[in-house]
Amino acid sequence: MRRIRKSSIVSYSHYGHTKVPNTIQTSCPTCRKTSSFSLKANYQKSKNGFLTEGTCSSCKKDSTFVMILKGVPDDTGNPIDVYIYDPHSSKQPINQLEQLPDIPPDLVRAYRSALNIYQWKDNAATAVMSKRVIESIYKHFAGAKGNGQPLSEQSEQIVENLDLVKPIRYLDLLLRPENPFYEILELEKELDDETAAHLMDLLENLIDYLFVLPGNIEITYTNIQQNSK
Repeated sequence: MRRIRKSSIVSYSHYGHTKVPNTIQTSCPTCRKTSSFSLKANYQKSKNGFLTEGTCSSCKKDSTFVMILKGVPDDTGNPIDVYIYDPHSSKQPINQLEQLPDIPPDLVRAYRSALNIYQWKDNAATAVMSKRVIESIYKHFAGAKGNGQPLSEQSEQIVENLDLVKPIRYLDLLLRPENPFYEILELEKELDDETAAHLMDLLENLIDYLFVLPGNIEITYTNIQQNSK
């Protein structure tokens, strides 16, 4: 499920005494284009909200929308949270890997196998498949120099080949005065709904990359060290 930002709701209507979205502009789960969705009025009502469908203006496919009633309206008086069913929006790495270009197929296969085996509580096989995932990651970044070397000796090649600063370079390009995005941040150019959504994605990814991910890896490392003694 992907939450719909209030800025993506183009118009509203009423269902009984409840103000509900009528038109929403967001990324389509099917064609991935930012499109307009006209929500159907045949709501399926439950105790906690509504369920309906909306048709993508680009590919004409229907998507499911969920509107959850909040116990207390937010500071804007909005009584509902709106979500679209989008399997691609999951934060699970396996779903994100399959959407990215240049991801080694053997890494995707190994990671999927590791996840499946872990679900079956086969700890020995989980250890084996986890090692294969790490080997695939190292192979991708260490290149030919890592062939035949133990994993413990491939770290130097990874440090040489992996550009961890690259995401910050993209941010630097956006923040340069000659970039139109700079004018948006300085309020010299209007920010449209689609770019606003991309801006929120940028902030989320930056926080994940610079703060959340390193912190989680450090915590996981400490937990593994403690449990391995």
